[in-house]
Amino acid sequence: MLGKILRIIGIILMGLASALMILGGIGTVCIAWFPENWESLAMMAPYKLIFQTAVIFTLLAGILGFWATIKLIRRKHNGWNLAVIALLLSLATAGSKMYFSNMARGSVAPTNIRFYFSLFVLLYFLALRIPAIWDKVGFERDQPDEGLGGLAGGAAAIVAGGLTLTVHLWAGPSHTVNGVNYVEYLHTELLVAGAVLIIFGLMPLVWDLWRTAVSHHSAKTLETATVDNRV
Repeated sequence: MLGKILRIIGIILMGLASALMILGGIGTVCIAWFPENWESLAMMAPYKLIFQTAVIFTLLAGILGFWATIKLIRRKHNGWNLAVIALLLSLATAGSKMYFSNMARGSVAPTNIRFYFSLFVLLYFLALRIPAIWDKVGFERDQPDEGLGGLAGGAAAIVAGGLTLTVHLWAGPSHTVNGVNYVEYLHTELLVAGAVLIIFGLMPLVWDLWRTAVSHHSAKTLETATVDNRV
């Protein structure tokens, strides 16, 4: 039971970390390519190439992270390895962005959120590799997992969707210039992406509830038929 819980937590954490990577990459595009368009970001212009490189590798880390999450859900080989690589790449890009951002404008938000969360998830996954724990978690076993992977993936998608829908709240303060929250310029795109993630996340949960209801109904029908035959 403990192994199943740890596996579910790992899948949810990895899905959330991957969402932060994608959002972090998208949110840095303005600094990486167009810092001259805003007076408050003009000091970042000398570091455009560094931030452009960081954006590309952050997005790659996010894509790799989602791929790893799918592998973890399906218990495919190398899921754990891909997750660790994605998290290390996220830490490298976030750390670089924090260093140059702090040097140029004296602030590291909101990249620090992604850095520390990626670090936490990495430490969690490294802890799972302890032999006594790894044998119970079963990330790479061939036997079926009774739908737990799908449910965990659904929960991860729902959490990632909620994170996307609320990005203007937790990332807005660091993207507000002269009273204008520039995250709102992507309001429609973020709304659609968040809604899609939540819908996809609900699908395995609804399927599991429907399957449970059908199974329960079939069992009751069989029980009634057995009683009638005895009578």
